[in-house]
This record gives sequence, C-alpha cells and structure tokens, in this order.
Amino acid sequence: MAKIDDAIKRMKVLECPTGDLENRLAGILENYEVANRNEITVNRAEQYDRDEAQAYNVKILNDNTQTIVILAKSGIDDYVAKVIDAYVS
Repeated sequence: MAKIDDAIKRMKVLECPTGDLENRLAGILENYEVANRNEITVNRAEQYDRDEAQAYNVKILNDNTQTIVILAKSGIDDYVAKVIDAYVS
C-alpha cells in the first residue's frame, strides 16, 4: 500500500500541460510500480467536480477495490493543469 500512497503524494504536486494529464498520471503509477501503463485507465468523472476543478477517475485493471480520484484546475487559456487534490475512493 505504501507505493500507492507515495504515488498519490506525487500526483498532488503535479503540474503539466492540460492535454498530457492522463498520460502523466499513468506514468506516475508506473514509475512507483503500482501498475503497468497498459493496466491503467484515466477517465473524466464529472460527478466529483468541485470548486471549478475537474475530476478524473484513475482505475487499475483487476483492482476493483480502489479508484484514485484526481481534482485538477486548468490555468489561464487551459494550457496548464494543476492537481489540487488526489485521494483513494
């Protein structure tokens, strides 16, 4: 469980181009050896949106027990996305 906690800590400070957010989230999980990139899906989760932040569900194939929820805000001109929160749901 420590690997996923470390990955979530890293996600919480992520800033990247908006169009690269999903790829970077999957890359973090892969770098922390939580899962291989081909086992990870990242989808928009509008039901979790709050405070002008867009939510994303990060799911790992064959692990139905955990979903990571990411809240990210886009900067000026929607160029940079900044993660403002990440947690296991």
